[in-house]
Amino acid sequence: MNYTRPYDEEYKDDPQDWLNGALIFGRALSLLIEEDTGIVVDLKGDAQLSSQPDAKKVVVYRSQGMISIDSMNRDLPEGSFVKIQSEDEQNDPNIQQRKNRKL
Repeated sequence: MNYTRPYDEEYKDDPQDWLNGALIFGRALSLLIEEDTGIVVDLKGDAQLSSQPDAKKVVVYRSQGMISIDSMNRDLPEGSFVKIQSEDEQNDPNIQQRKNRKL
């Protein structure tokens, strides 16, 4: 496989190339995505989520200053931005009431 230097047909990727690319890309995303916000991504080609290999959609989000990836079972279009909530926020009726008023 050659994902890091597609212009060089003789080059074979090294796992360190992938790790470095992922770390740099993760850092760039953390500068672009606001805290507790994510973006929906469709998994295509060789991409898969190791914890859930059957997942077809993920959300890439920033929470507590870190970029994370989680499977998503909602049918939102790729590229949609979503707001991330903790389980405590999801279960707090006061937060839900405030959100419902904004709608």
